[in-house]
Amino acid sequence: MRKLKAIIKNILTEVLFRIQKNKKVVAKKPADVHLSVTENCCLRCKMCDIWKMKEKQKNLDYETAKKIIDKLKNWLDNNFQLTFAGGEPFMNTEFIKIIQYAKEKGLRTSTNSNGYLVNERLAQKIANSGLSRIFFSIDGEEKEHNFVRGREDSFQKVIKAITNLQKAKDKNKQPEIFINCVISNNNLHKIKKMVTLAKKLKVSGINFQVLMPNFASSYVSDWYKTNPFWPKKQHVIKKTINELIALKNEYPDFILNAVRDFRNFEKYLTDPKTYQETEKCFVGFNNFMIDTVGNMRLCYEMGTIGNILKENPDKLWVNKRAKIHREKIVKCQKPCKLLPCNDMRIMSLLRNLLPHINR
Repeated sequence: MRKLKAIIKNILTEVLFRIQKNKKVVAKKPADVHLSVTENCCLRCKMCDIWKMKEKQKNLDYETAKKIIDKLKNWLDNNFQLTFAGGEPFMNTEFIKIIQYAKEKGLRTSTNSNGYLVNERLAQKIANSGLSRIFFSIDGEEKEHNFVRGREDSFQKVIKAITNLQKAKDKNKQPEIFINCVISNNNLHKIKKMVTLAKKLKVSGINFQVLMPNFASSYVSDWYKTNPFWPKKQHVIKKTINELIALKNEYPDFILNAVRDFRNFEKYLTDPKTYQETEKCFVGFNNFMIDTVGNMRLCYEMGTIGNILKENPDKLWVNKRAKIHREKIVKCQKPCKLLPCNDMRIMSLLRNLLPHINR
């Protein structure tokens, strides 16, 4: 019965997704907000350049976070998910307090972590904080993960982090724990083993992403030609995608991606130029981002549409700059349209589309 429900949910999500994409509906009230808490990181990942940045914004402090959360709560009530972004979020020493404040306001919260800092003490604090969901990044088995993450003990640390948090959350049953895995030439041949590992660790599910240009790097359209992690063997790509689709059909509620995601991964990996030029993006139609000083963006790659600390977010959401940015987003030819910020959950789609479907 549970599997049947997951299959029906996936089909409905796909239908609603296509309607949303064709109509390009701007949500009256967005369902997802990303709030950056730090740009600092303790790893030296080969697929990210954020840690190389010399000029970084200061960490989000507790008092500023409270002001931002209050404004979001007043505008969106509890009808959105607040995702805390980084860097490595737990490098911000006030992060736990920020999570707790969001919990006091009744908000659903999520974050991504490399797990490197999550010892038993921090795991207990996370479990007590009220965080709803946490995604730990694991990009292969021990050898592959340590190589791409730039530290020889990073795999051991993230496995231990998950174990620590599993023990700490026995009473509260929160947060839900997930694994996030980036598909690249570094792990393409072992993707099935990632699902096996996730099952072994008894997490709630696994999500896959696909290799992107390094974050915080200068973008060039043919970046993939010189990227050492770009998969080049077409038959291996297709075999891996078929394996993922088969696993999705076997574990529809455990693998978070839709079949559509995997088909898009295949199109992208086998013909990145065409995919980048033809596929449309609509990030910023149902979500937005806020940096550590309150600047509000519809896309990480674009400038600010205003500052939430100085202006009302509902006005910023529909102001002239927001309209201009959405026009640019639809025409954008960068590959990041495959990132989770360009996807939507089923309830978000329903809230957006029900008033429009009957028109």
